[in-house]
Amino acid sequence: MSIISVRKRDITAVAGLVMLAIAMLGVGILTSQTVKEMQLMRDAEMTALRWAKTFDDRREDTWALFRDRRQTVNANSIGRKTQDVGRIISYELYDRTGQLFYSAGVANWLPAKNVGAMLDSPVTRKHSEAGMPTTRLHRPGTTHDISHYASVAIPFHLADEYLGSVVAFVDQSEQASSLTYSFSIIASATVVLLLISLAAAAYVVISKGRERTTAVARVRYLSDHDELTGLPNRQFFNNKLEELLSETASKNKISVIFIDINRFKEINGAHGHTAGDFVLRGVAERIKSKISGNDFAARLGSNEFAIALTSVQGPKKAAAFASALRDMLNAPYRVDGEEISCTFSMGAALAPSDGEDAASLAHHANLALNRAKTEGPGAFKFFEHGMNVAFQRKREREQDMKNAIERGEFELHFQPQISLETNTICGQEALLRWQHPLHGKISPAYFIPLAEETELIVPIGEWALRCACAEAASWAEPLNVAVNLSPVQFKHGGVASMVRKALNDTGLHPGRLELEITESILIGDPESVVAELDKLRELGVAIAMDDFGTGYSSLSYISSFPFNKIKIDRAFIHAMTRDDALNAIVKCIIAMGHSLDVVVTAEGVETEEQAKMLRDYGCHQMQGFLYGYPMSAEDCAQQIATSVVAKPLKTPRQKSGNAVAA
Repeated sequence: MSIISVRKRDITAVAGLVMLAIAMLGVGILTSQTVKEMQLMRDAEMTALRWAKTFDDRREDTWALFRDRRQTVNANSIGRKTQDVGRIISYELYDRTGQLFYSAGVANWLPAKNVGAMLDSPVTRKHSEAGMPTTRLHRPGTTHDISHYASVAIPFHLADEYLGSVVAFVDQSEQASSLTYSFSIIASATVVLLLISLAAAAYVVISKGRERTTAVARVRYLSDHDELTGLPNRQFFNNKLEELLSETASKNKISVIFIDINRFKEINGAHGHTAGDFVLRGVAERIKSKISGNDFAARLGSNEFAIALTSVQGPKKAAAFASALRDMLNAPYRVDGEEISCTFSMGAALAPSDGEDAASLAHHANLALNRAKTEGPGAFKFFEHGMNVAFQRKREREQDMKNAIERGEFELHFQPQISLETNTICGQEALLRWQHPLHGKISPAYFIPLAEETELIVPIGEWALRCACAEAASWAEPLNVAVNLSPVQFKHGGVASMVRKALNDTGLHPGRLELEITESILIGDPESVVAELDKLRELGVAIAMDDFGTGYSSLSYISSFPFNKIKIDRAFIHAMTRDDALNAIVKCIIAMGHSLDVVVTAEGVETEEQAKMLRDYGCHQMQGFLYGYPMSAEDCAQQIATSVVAKPLKTPRQKSGNAVAA
């Protein structure tokens, strides 16, 4: 609904109220006039009947008077008696045929000339036969001060014989004036009340109309704009961009830049959503201050913005603009006395070389942004046609992964964990593998990040957990099984419920399950993640921090949540025998684990020398190619059934690569 249609409807409603008020006022005036006339007729009848009572009291004289019309003396005698009623102006006597035979009253006063016609009317004759008076109201306009009078025809009967009628003329000037005054007051009050009611109704209609107009304008605004920042939204941006591209003169002048706030979820997690909203508004204001003329900007999503520049031509100027904008955006945002720093990634596409319509231009700018994000915070990239090929390949891999879930192409391999104290196998880590029917084995280093980006890791991870629990429940020895959890699974929610269901369905004892996480899970919204980890601890499962030592805040996370195990990253173990600094770090991590009463596992152990040093430092467990490669579920079950004693492999050492678990 447009604002114009809303206003037209309001005007129509007000006009309708005015017409209704006028109609009600007209009805009121007519009603008051009718009531006034009825009151005057009633008054005239009562006055005339009281006056005519003298004729009734002197029946014999009255009968003689009507019988012998020449006996006017009797009429004068009776008339003198009746003049005691001061409001009787005059009276006339008519016989049964309606002929006037006597008249008396005020001199020079001319009564209505249609009295005879009144007596001859069917209504009067009917009233006369029934003995009822007939009354008419008049306004003669004579020389006397009589503005209103009434004629009352009173029939006389004797022994059911109609003799004739007496027509009395009653002065009603004073009564009419009084009634006119009273009804004028009532009419004035009615008009005032109607005007007040009309004004109130019109005010309500206009107010509601304004509210509807405001609501329509608000809906229209929100359909095109982002409420938080006031910038246009994606739909408006695309429409405006398409409009500009349709102008021939503008096709060579448009540069589209997509902007992403890096790690924005961490800002919300560390400072709260209110601070995050403040940063978004600040970014929007800085962007608006940088553009001019026909340039325009928009907020495309949570932490993504876009700019269309008509004043910047060519890649050099676009790059210079992006660099200056990035410097402006990188300046800290001060929120409640605290400074919040942000970094930004940017991708750009130029018309017409990168696209001649809004959809392709925006798509290519987004591809450039995605490439910039992979190169690290603060990167800026122009669209390159090879990006489209990479994007299509990625989409194909994503579809392949969806098909792999349906076709059951994923499988679990297991790698043993060795107790350095007893030299026995104390557990197995479940590792996800993908055997593609055409491309063969696909590296976890490739498909795990893709699965996390597309959130397909959620169904894949649930399947891996259930499968690992089922395999462990069937082992000949009650060894522990370790399963990796992805940050995306925590973001998706319901991890504790998923684990509980897997344990219940497979019958695995909770104490035999270890869930491995990395510190990246705790970045962004640590409170909700810790709450979920507490639920897992309540189930009785163990929580291990994987890749310990590689993050910038591992120690702070160790202090914020009581982990059961920490796993030293393979990078430290690989170089500890030839790097004194890394050797010292490994020793410190093991000592810290002892002081916190936490199990320490070393990953990537590949030589006897590494194993001896770890044993000497008091490391609890190790895992690596020295004692076992990842093996299929069947081989793992057979190994456990044969023996749990750990023996170094005699085969040559191979590179371990990046074995990424589910």
